[in-house]
Amino acid sequence: MTRLSPDQETLRATARALAETEIAPRAAEIDRTERYPHETVEALREAGLMGMTIPRDFGGRGLGCLDAVLVIEEIAAACGVSGRIAVEANLGAVGAIMAYGTPEQKRRAADLVLSGDKPAICISEPGAGSAATEMTTTAVRRGDRYILNGTKHWITGGGV
Repeated sequence: MTRLSPDQETLRATARALAETEIAPRAAEIDRTERYPHETVEALREAGLMGMTIPRDFGGRGLGCLDAVLVIEEIAAACGVSGRIAVEANLGAVGAIMAYGTPEQKRRAADLVLSGDKPAICISEPGAGSAATEMTTTAVRRGDRYILNGTKHWITGGGV
């Protein structure tokens, strides 16, 4: 079994403290009212827990997926909605952009996430759910444009 590094233990403790003091006290109200917790995004940003996996070259902390998961576990234990925000701010769409985007796309995504803007992700399709490997929507390049064909059910984070 691998042990966490001292830095990872500190990161987890930071996330746990934030979850206990800032997030958990509002979790029931967020669930009851179904409102988006903008204050959670700001608390995560102020604590340096947004965009943790964004490379240092783009202003992030350059941390790994395990580091992000340690934070996500603590935040999600306090509030499911806030946990989902932590996922999208550290893995989700921003992870795909950092892995496959152009330098311009990476810079734009990094700036948005690090400033507290939460990215959205559009995967869910009829018959496929959120299984990315089952998506049927296509993007075909035609000259300097793309032709998109397909149907999406919803965009996680798109209504915020």
